[in-house]
This record gives sequence, structure tokens and C-alpha cells, in this order.
Amino acid sequence: MLFRRLFLCALFVGLCAGLIYSAVQRLQIIPIIAAAEVFESALRGEPAAAVSHHPPGAAAHVHEHDEGAWEPEEGFERTFWNVVSNVLGAVGFSLLLIPVFAWWDRQRGGEAASLRSGLLWGAVGWLCFFVWPSLGLRPELPGEVVADIHARQAWWLLAVVCAIGGLALLSFVVKGYWRWLGVPLLVLPFLIGAPQADGLAFAQFAAADAAQMAYLKAQFVVATALASAVQWLAIGAVAGIVIPRWLRPLLLADSGDRGALRSSVQRVA
Repeated sequence: MLFRRLFLCALFVGLCAGLIYSAVQRLQIIPIIAAAEVFESALRGEPAAAVSHHPPGAAAHVHEHDEGAWEPEEGFERTFWNVVSNVLGAVGFSLLLIPVFAWWDRQRGGEAASLRSGLLWGAVGWLCFFVWPSLGLRPELPGEVVADIHARQAWWLLAVVCAIGGLALLSFVVKGYWRWLGVPLLVLPFLIGAPQADGLAFAQFAAADAAQMAYLKAQFVVATALASAVQWLAIGAVAGIVIPRWLRPLLLADSGDRGALRSSVQRVA
């Protein structure tokens, strides 16, 4: 019962956050990607519509083209699958955040989860899944020269895990020296260093086009940061609303049953 309720909460939160993120993405990010694709397609000698890229998410982009891979058509089909991808991604993030958020609420007697605290948890999720990896690997624009995708994905995952672990130690471990292990854990990914491509990001373009791509890159970094912040704040806010309504009663009931069971065992002993 609890797992099913948790999954339904994640579906609802992910649906709301994914739709909000898709709207922001459509307004802020897609126009920048489309402009970059014009320069990239001109460089390749292809029509702009022939170059299709997945929208930016938590992980790095793949700029390599696979001639045999299926890609949605421009227009409604691409927009539809883009929204589906965003919703599924938001559901995945919700499945990571909601159990920890609900556990934190239960530890505080079922009085901590709210819209306000949900915004705080969403901000922490944004810090761990976007800001911390972006300090080493900025969001990548179509046409940009990038390092090996497997190396980038491995470093991104390392940065996320270290951010979560470091903040968890600093926030939840209140006694002893173990708490301060969170500091070197936060720094570890940057001591290792993020994989970077050799040479300039837009060296393959003519000087004027490279300058335009660099300008688009700066806009793209800001736009993706804002869109990701909106997504995570939406996840946290909606989670802060649904947890008290749908999960808290089950968690507190389960906690009460266990407390009663322990009391009975102690009386028998």
C-alpha cells in the first residue's frame, strides 16, 4: 500500500513538474537550440530540420549522429516526445526526492513537509543535480565540440553522488567528526577534474559564426539553469503538498503500529 501510494505521488508530482518544465523549455531553451542548429546544419551542409537534438536534461548531450536511429519529425511529434521525456525525467527525480522528503517529515513527527519546506528540498535537488555538475560540465549546445560522452556521464554521476552525500553528511550528521567528511566529498569531483574536449568549443566554425555560437552558449547556460530551477522547485513544491495528504497518514500509522509493538514486547519481557 505504501509503495503504491509513493509511486502514485511520484507520478503526479512528475507530471506537474514535467509539464511546467516543458513550457519553460519551449519558451527559453528550444529557440536557442534551433538557432544553434541553423549554424550546425550550415556547417554540415544539411537542411536545419535534418539536425535533431534531444533537449537539455540532467546529463550531457550527445552530438554524434546515428544514421540508423529513429528521430521524431519536426513539429507536433517532436514536441510530444519532448514533453513525454520531460515528464518521465521528472517522475524519476520525484522517486528520488519524495522518499527522503517523506522520511524527513516522519522523523519530525509529521509536521515538517509543507509547500515552504518543499521549495527548500527542491532547491537542494537543483543544487545536487544541476548546479554542482555544471560547475565542471556546463550544458552543451548543438554543434559544440565535447569530450567523450562516457567520461562526461561518469563524471556527472560522480558529481551528483558526491553532492548528495556531502550535503547529507553536513545536514543530518549532527555529532562527531563524520559530519565534516562532507566537505572533502563535495570537493572530490573537482579534484579529479571534469573531462574536457581538446581545443576550442567552436573551433570548427568560421570566426563570425563561432562568435555567434559563443553568444548562444552563454544564453543557453543561463536558460537551462533557470529552467532546471523551475523544474526542481516545482517538484519540491508539489511534493510538499502531496506528502502531508497522501503519504503522512500511512507513515505515521506505520510508525504508531511499530511503537505499539515495541511497547508490547517490552511489557512481555
